[in-house]
Amino acid sequence: MYLLLLYEQLQVSLICFNFKNNTKFRNPLNGVFFMENLMLKTEKIKVSNQKILGWLFFVLVFIFSFAISQNNFSDAAIWIAACGLGFTLQKSRFCFASSFRDLFMFGSGHNMKAVLLAMSIASVGFVGILKWILPDPVPGEFPSSAHVLPFGFSTLIAGTVFGVGMVTAGGCVSGTIYRIAEGYVASIVTMIGIFIGTILLVITWDFWWDNFISNEPKIFLPSTQSIGYGFSLLITMLGIILVYFLVVYIETKSGVGSFSISKKSELKSKSFFETIKQNIDTLFSKSWTAYSGGIALGFIGIVYFLFHSPPGVTGEIMKQSMNIAQGINLSDGPLKGIASLSGCLGSSIESGIISHTFVSTVGVFFGALVSALLSQEFKIRTPKETKRYVQSLSGGILMGYSASLGIGCTIGAFFSAIPSFSLSGWLFGISLAMGAFIGTKIIKFIG
Repeated sequence: MYLLLLYEQLQVSLICFNFKNNTKFRNPLNGVFFMENLMLKTEKIKVSNQKILGWLFFVLVFIFSFAISQNNFSDAAIWIAACGLGFTLQKSRFCFASSFRDLFMFGSGHNMKAVLLAMSIASVGFVGILKWILPDPVPGEFPSSAHVLPFGFSTLIAGTVFGVGMVTAGGCVSGTIYRIAEGYVASIVTMIGIFIGTILLVITWDFWWDNFISNEPKIFLPSTQSIGYGFSLLITMLGIILVYFLVVYIETKSGVGSFSISKKSELKSKSFFETIKQNIDTLFSKSWTAYSGGIALGFIGIVYFLFHSPPGVTGEIMKQSMNIAQGINLSDGPLKGIASLSGCLGSSIESGIISHTFVSTVGVFFGALVSALLSQEFKIRTPKETKRYVQSLSGGILMGYSASLGIGCTIGAFFSAIPSFSLSGWLFGISLAMGAFIGTKIIKFIG
């Protein structure tokens, strides 16, 4: 009896401690705890009236969509999808970087299984769209709008370097965007690094194009040996299942499992309006699970492809980096061979301010901003240690260079490529894993 009372007192003490320090019960293996300890111990400046601002931006998102729909309905639809993507990433803390990092650092596959779930949903949806675009592909043929990217040495290097960069910086490109929307100053530094890295790739592009990319095949599974879409989907799903088994095996060997602390359900009956309010709060204000984020991401990817092409967030970064490079006389113009490439890099040659790349990238930021404000999670967060700025900048440079080399980041060259039945997506994913493993060694050394 005494031990039971002591245990209950300990629980109360922990609750009071967490409340006092403004922390939450979180699984230390799901990436959020690690991110907060890596980049945080920060000075926090709370912004008042966040929900009001959140609903204001929510309305503005749809007003802007209506405005651009007058000229281009496809861009308007992608804008909404991109905002939905940003909203989902922030609400569920969905992070590709943590999905790889947590597997190697903690033996936790919680986030990776959510990524696999998202990819499975997207693959099933993509197959119908691909068959509609190109019913009977012949050998060497593939839909230009799909993310069918070069398969070769450049992909291997790009994925590996990106894996190192995203773990070092504490987030991939999409993760960096949504953390900027949450108020992370270090993520702004990471984005500066991404632009620097992209400009460096623009300067050295001819080397990669002449020696590697121009000679690397674009392997589209349905047109390979004419195996068709059905068998390609089967191969893709089997691949995803095998990765799932590998993740579960790693979790089992490490002795780590997912856990959560939940409150007992309330027995008190609610009125109609109380129920509606609770549902709205659950959707817009409360955090989602990683699996909920994965399901949403899978369907959002399908919406992207229905209206234009699969998701990607680096196209606008590449576009503006090329403009900067030309402006300071570091580049003569459009990159050699860029018109023959799909994915994020191919989209970057679009002209005009409001383009597909603009809505795809900027929409993610505004969606994440709306989510952060409605959840009252926007806070200016500044790392106390100078080395975190160096870490963020260097990781960003690595990501910027490699994302452009790989014709996309974790979303464009990995998440969108595998459901597009591009063999490059699998090579990029394996390379990401190798790079993330190296990255975990680096951050352990840095401390």
